[in-house]
Amino acid sequence: MVMLMRKVISIITAVVLCLMIHTKADAQINAGAGLAYGLDIEKIGIQVGGTYGISDEMRVGLDIIYWFGDNETNDLGMGLEERISTTFLEVNANFNYIFYSENDLKLYGIGTLGIHYFSFSDELWISGTSHAQDSFSDSDTEAAFGLGVGAEYSLGNLLIYAEPRVFLSGFDQFALSAGVRIPIR
Repeated sequence: MVMLMRKVISIITAVVLCLMIHTKADAQINAGAGLAYGLDIEKIGIQVGGTYGISDEMRVGLDIIYWFGDNETNDLGMGLEERISTTFLEVNANFNYIFYSENDLKLYGIGTLGIHYFSFSDELWISGTSHAQDSFSDSDTEAAFGLGVGAEYSLGNLLIYAEPRVFLSGFDQFALSAGVRIPIR
């Protein structure tokens, strides 16, 4: 799976670099952050990312979403504890086609290719000890494909965005993200 992840990241990097070479010098670059909610995993996440304008109608972007996983301790009785931890992470390359742009509002379609990572660990502890007595862990990394739409509203030097997307692979979920972007150039 690591080889697949490396290949996907290499392809995404090559495409973005090729597109950057063939764009005009006054391309718009935006960077920002926001919150996300995944309906399937039922988690809130923090999103950071940016966009790079290729033309007036097209742009590419990258975003990373760290979903707040579970960290819980369960008292099993007889001096035993169970400690469970989960982690969810997405790295997504996005293509936006802007189909409406008037006044300060932009509406756009989103195509996403990404890498989605999940890890889980379950440890059995004897209360008061400094190491686990038994443990189980697993992780999974999958290529992801998503489609969505987005809306972006300009407040001058601040852009507010909302992007609902459905992922057909990876975490297989509907996710809604919203936040702010700042034009860099």
